Amino acid sequence: MREYAQRFRGAHGTGRIVSLTSDATVGNLPYGASKGALDRITLAAARELAHLGVTANAVDPGPTDTGWMTAEIKDAVLRSTPLGRLGRPQDCANLVAFLCSSDGGWVNGQLLNSDGGIA
Repeated sequence: MREYAQRFRGAHGTGRIVSLTSDATVGNLPYGASKGALDRITLAAARELAHLGVTANAVDPGPTDTGWMTAEIKDAVLRSTPLGRLGRPQDCANLVAFLCSSDGGWVNGQLLNSDGGIA
């Protein structure tokens, strides 16, 4: 993020940083600690880079079906998701595309969950 900010030469209001995070941290403390740190760094960058017109947000795409889930995990996710389906890579991609667009320029310093409503 620092390197991006140092090299950013775009028009004010056009810079974007989007971090991908996760809340799947149980049983994997190093992974969870790194994602927690990334969340905080991203939210700090939103404030610290505002003078450049750079927004910074973190996206937690929730459980996304990219081939890693066992049948048991898929069943558990389906039971806990109000929308009744697994996340798809395109779900996260659509949100990131919005955040990077001019329409997403007012969204800054947010941790956005895109997880079908899993609470």
